[in-house]
Amino acid sequence: MPRLLIVNKKDKIIGTETKEKCHEGKGILHRAFSILIFNKKNQILLSRRSQFKKLWPLVWDNTCSSHPLKGERYEEAGQKRLKKEFGFTCPLTLIDKFQYQALYKNLGSENEVCALLVGKYDKKKIKPNPKEIADWKWMALSDLQRDIKKNSQKYTPWLKIGLEKYLRKKISLASTELSRMSNENSDKEKLDSILVKLTKIIDLAMKKILISEVDQKFKKIVSYQTSTGGKRLRPALAIICCRMLGGKFKDVLYPAVSLELLHNYTLIVDDIIDKSTLRRGKPTTWFKFGNSIAQCVGVNYSASIFQAANKSRNSVSVSALLAKTLKTVIEGEILDILFEQSGKTEEPYVVKNRYQKITKKDYFDMIGKKTAALFQACCELGGIAASVKKKKIEALKIYGFNFGMVFQIQDDILDIFGEKKLFGKKIGKDIEERKGGNIVILFTLEELNFKGKKRFLKILRKKEMTKKDFKEAMKFIKKTNSYQKASLLGKHFAEKAKKSLKYLPQNKWNEILRILADFTIERNK
Repeated sequence: MPRLLIVNKKDKIIGTETKEKCHEGKGILHRAFSILIFNKKNQILLSRRSQFKKLWPLVWDNTCSSHPLKGERYEEAGQKRLKKEFGFTCPLTLIDKFQYQALYKNLGSENEVCALLVGKYDKKKIKPNPKEIADWKWMALSDLQRDIKKNSQKYTPWLKIGLEKYLRKKISLASTELSRMSNENSDKEKLDSILVKLTKIIDLAMKKILISEVDQKFKKIVSYQTSTGGKRLRPALAIICCRMLGGKFKDVLYPAVSLELLHNYTLIVDDIIDKSTLRRGKPTTWFKFGNSIAQCVGVNYSASIFQAANKSRNSVSVSALLAKTLKTVIEGEILDILFEQSGKTEEPYVVKNRYQKITKKDYFDMIGKKTAALFQACCELGGIAASVKKKKIEALKIYGFNFGMVFQIQDDILDIFGEKKLFGKKIGKDIEERKGGNIVILFTLEELNFKGKKRFLKILRKKEMTKKDFKEAMKFIKKTNSYQKASLLGKHFAEKAKKSLKYLPQNKWNEILRILADFTIERNK
């Protein structure tokens, strides 16, 4: 019978011993490998150990596990084992090693330095060996993680440890890739590359949180809001700020996800209030599933925000910041509603408290709460995740707030002067909704003569707005310098944001924040 390789903690071979001896009592430390095979759907191939196995019989395992023999490379031994147990083989990559010891009842132990091998396989040719495998299945990673949490005893110890190592390694590799990309290409290409890469990671983590504890039949409607797209700018800001300050990617990922969940929660509410039918060029959640379902989905998002926050090292501070931010954003939303010049006649509070005159100070207060507060929280959270001192966090907050002001001003410009295909929303919707809280509309009112201002306000305050009214309002806007004034105002806040970067570490991530500030005022969607 082949003898197993006895090793020390550094995986250096110090002898050989029989398989039986290696697994008796507390076990002798020996060399092993564990294989994780994934398909193109990112599902993992699991096997259920044969009932004839002495240790952990009929327990669910990773794809397969075994021991390399003398003279065998881990990858070579792994491919042989795959062929023996499943009837196929594929290239394998060694991504990590871990040492563990686990006792099974009083029958023996595993005491191994285990190499983690990962491979991909998408063909249908799978022929499990009944002597080794009692059952097998493909399983989504998120479902597996959730089931391990609920039913830990169903899975082998080395599968649970190996899966955790794999996920950590994946995050680490993603972080390394981001660092590499930040040193290459033009500003625009650099920014796009980072945002695309981050979006993939954030979306996976976000979906995992959203569908956690959710019945299978409701997972689709819960995931819809985030599946419609978006560049995930808010969580990206948190991650970039954290990395700029020397923080680790793994410490900021889930706090960043909580920010995107908060943002999407407010979008669900905002779309219901405004009766918006399009968001990112796709039907809004309420328009697709109905008002009552959208409200229920919104409650799921509010719970998911704090589920994600709880995965932070500084969960108390993160949760407190999120709660404060959410309250501030909702205050901004209320102001935005009260700035509307007509509509919602069935709501007595709105009718009684509606603003008849809106100043720029009122406007800054509203967008500061509704939009800038969330961007400020993104940057602040990045600092919290990096565990930096208050002085640096204050500089981050200044950057985030001014960045948010730029973002909303540009949103106001695009609402009236943008292109529908690029913007992803109906153009001129703020006019149709008679919103006073749009900087272009405010600059238009500021510039019009008495007669023009009176007529423009009359259109905004009409109970029903016709196509003719809309066209007339657009004519008023286009004959003023409101576009140029709004653009200059946006650039003013962008410069304030960039100025705060002087007080933060001068590295590649700081440069990305500078590029972001410029990109935001130039964006067309």
